[in-house]
Amino acid sequence: MDFENKTCGVCNKAKLHRFQEQIAPGVYVDAYKCSNGHISYTREVMQKIEAFNKVVALERHAIKVGSSIAIPIPAQIVKAMGIKAKEKVYVTTKDNTIIIRPSPT
Repeated sequence: MDFENKTCGVCNKAKLHRFQEQIAPGVYVDAYKCSNGHISYTREVMQKIEAFNKVVALERHAIKVGSSIAIPIPAQIVKAMGIKAKEKVYVTTKDNTIIIRPSPT
């Protein structure tokens, strides 16, 4: 299915235009973006992205903690980064990616 010039399904205002989105270093997929920045994929591309993510990343489920959302960090990542329980970390975002940095010691 081609979404070119179709109305964005998120904002229901802007038209979608095809572009190449980088989902990992050197890995690009066809995507559609509206002028408000919303990104859409065809079902086929979304299935390929999900299959790719299962190969290169560990799946986790977000859980509600008070009024926040928590995502458990896999033990091997915690160990590799040297993060300890109750240690301060810094969380930011960049280009639709969550970045977690341990506190400098």
